[in-house]
Amino acid sequence: MKARYPYLLATLAAVGCITIAHAEEASTPAPDLQVTYNVGAQSDYIFRGISQTDRGSSGFAGVDATYLNQLYVGAWTSNVDFSPSGDPSTRQEVDLYGGWRPVLAGFTFDIGYIYYGYSHQPHDLRESYAEGYLKVSRTFGPVTLGVATYRSPDFPGVTRRAHYEEANIAIALDSSWSVSAAGGRQAESKALVDENGARRDFNYRTWNAGVTYAINDHVSLDLRYWNTNAHDAGDIYHAHTVASIKATF
Repeated sequence: MKARYPYLLATLAAVGCITIAHAEEASTPAPDLQVTYNVGAQSDYIFRGISQTDRGSSGFAGVDATYLNQLYVGAWTSNVDFSPSGDPSTRQEVDLYGGWRPVLAGFTFDIGYIYYGYSHQPHDLRESYAEGYLKVSRTFGPVTLGVATYRSPDFPGVTRRAHYEEANIAIALDSSWSVSAAGGRQAESKALVDENGARRDFNYRTWNAGVTYAINDHVSLDLRYWNTNAHDAGDIYHAHTVASIKATF
């Protein structure tokens, strides 16, 4: 497995500075427009059960702007490694997204659109794509239940349309500890055809479960288990246990 410890060390140093900088901040009323930043590192970057870094570590960062606690736009980036899929060139992912997050009758809705962009992708591969999504969640005391659906009209590979559905649960054990889990299914409109002309069905199921510890209001740690039912598709689909740290400010 590739070692990318500089990402972890750099993020830990940044987290230390962030924690000190915010230690003496006084609470103030939330403005109409709020801008937050996040930075972190993880032992593996998993997306829907699949390693995006060839089971290596990643560093990530993002920015979000929210208006009246409902309308939002944001950007997020991480290093990637798609070499197991035959792409030796792509090294960075940049996501752009926006949406509306209203609360109706106790339910929180999230309606939005996200673009997954990849830098230096080979000319003969089509990896960048977009999805529209709808998420619905509701909180009952310490328990939050949610469902989500994503639709893409231009998914990578020979498939043009794809969708992903997920159900999730999060339980706050106290002010610092929480546990969460999710299960989902990625489905495409038709089977993929590999370089030998064989048809391969890349519809699969994925699930994850983990525990999160909030060190303070800005920094959290997460330990999570991921898996899929598509182990025959390669090592990046196998079970993974991922440790991560994230700071928001």
